[in-house]
Amino acid sequence: MNTTTEAINRLEQARSSTREAAQVIQNLIAEHDYQDVTGLVAQAAESLLTAALELMQSEDEAAIDALENAEDLIDAVYDIIDAEIDED
Repeated sequence: MNTTTEAINRLEQARSSTREAAQVIQNLIAEHDYQDVTGLVAQAAESLLTAALELMQSEDEAAIDALENAEDLIDAVYDIIDAEIDED
């Protein structure tokens, strides 16, 4: 049976896994061409999962803060992409 508690548990697991993946990306042994952008996308994903988790817990203000953080991270991704395009 699907319950709010189950949804919260799954979101917490997903957020934890995403956070771990972001840490691995940040600490790669060999630098990857897209490491900076990938790390930002992973951080944005974590923020979006946090927003979903906060919404499931009826914490609308915290959810909006998490959404705004995700938006800032995605903006940073586009800034990097735009800078790379301008260099070409």
